[in-house]
Amino acid sequence: MSSDALPSRVEVYLDGNDDPIGIYQPPARFRLDTEDLEDGPHELRIVATDRSGHCGVRTIPFEVRNGPGIAVDGLKRGDVVEGALDLLVNAYGGAYEENWEPARAETPAPIPTWAWVLFLGAVAWAMFYAARTWSPSPDMAGSPTFAQWTGEIGGDIGPGPGGTPSADGAGAALYRTSCASCHQTNGVGLDGVFPPLAGDPVVVADDPTRHIEIVLYGLQGEAIAGVDYPTAMPGWAQQLSDVEVAAVVNHERTSWGNDAPTVTPDQVAQVRRRGSR
Repeated sequence: MSSDALPSRVEVYLDGNDDPIGIYQPPARFRLDTEDLEDGPHELRIVATDRSGHCGVRTIPFEVRNGPGIAVDGLKRGDVVEGALDLLVNAYGGAYEENWEPARAETPAPIPTWAWVLFLGAVAWAMFYAARTWSPSPDMAGSPTFAQWTGEIGGDIGPGPGGTPSADGAGAALYRTSCASCHQTNGVGLDGVFPPLAGDPVVVADDPTRHIEIVLYGLQGEAIAGVDYPTAMPGWAQQLSDVEVAAVVNHERTSWGNDAPTVTPDQVAQVRRRGSR
């Protein structure tokens, strides 16, 4: 090998230009400044020549993005479109922007379809629930639960003959919600625990005063038909109105084979004013 042979060298070319942007001896370190390059694809070509004159070439494609990033919503690569388009364009994070806030890169996106379906389903269920709750069946409409919102007892509690509340409808509903858990739906009670109402002397008596008193103020420790019932019955004076007490009393006096005279709200009011004896 000749002593005057050229040393190895590295030539760096950019974007197919014939003139190199730099010639170096290996190992070469150089700075590639992209500030003057347009954003987009570029190619760096490196030609290395050894002492014997053999060349090696390597090309490195790269992309410059000094400007802000761009996001487009409403049009994608390869879309087939027609007519007018509504597009949303966001630009963020330029290389020369100081104190860049990443949240600015969050392009607003439309609410996904599944979210709308879930929302509408929840609304539909809420409307269905509200409709069922505020439009109860005739039996439930007369219960204290719904009566407290309407200010009156619904169902069939309207005055019957002589101004007497009907024993049907609301009276039955009040009995189910307030009395049946102890006296049972068939009025037979539980032996030695809760007395029966079917055939009970107080319930079938011509004078309903004692019956009204017990519903209003409760009862404990009194033998009924020779049987002691130690369990206390609560009074309902604070929970039920005169109309409601009359309705449930009439239901008890005309159900399960009972056939006793019914009462009016005025009779209940008189007993309430007098208090328990």
